[in-house]
Amino acid sequence: MERQTTTRTSPPNTRTEISVETLFDVLSSPYRRYVLSFLSDATTPTTMGDLAYHVAAWEADTSITEIDDEDATEAEILLYHVHLPKMETIGLVDYDAESGVIEPGERIEVATDCIPASE
Repeated sequence: MERQTTTRTSPPNTRTEISVETLFDVLSSPYRRYVLSFLSDATTPTTMGDLAYHVAAWEADTSITEIDDEDATEAEILLYHVHLPKMETIGLVDYDAESGVIEPGERIEVATDCIPASE
């Protein structure tokens, strides 16, 4: 018996729906939940440097004025190499690596609706 498989592809530059598994994977990281909450509350796009200081301050449970450059650089490295690419791939954030500008993606509400207000 021959098995037939049909593969459907999306048109170029069109994202498909976010699977529950993918969404849970993204939201499993408190780091990414904080970034999504921060971006959804922001009134303007932010830069990588600013976001790194905010993330480092959140992680240390202190204000951004108390964060040294080393902690902010560590947060920036994690954002750049781990967290932002994962979120950008599924449309939760838009990140322009040339300018360093980060803003909410077209699908950010899908994720932020699942994040408790207390976080």
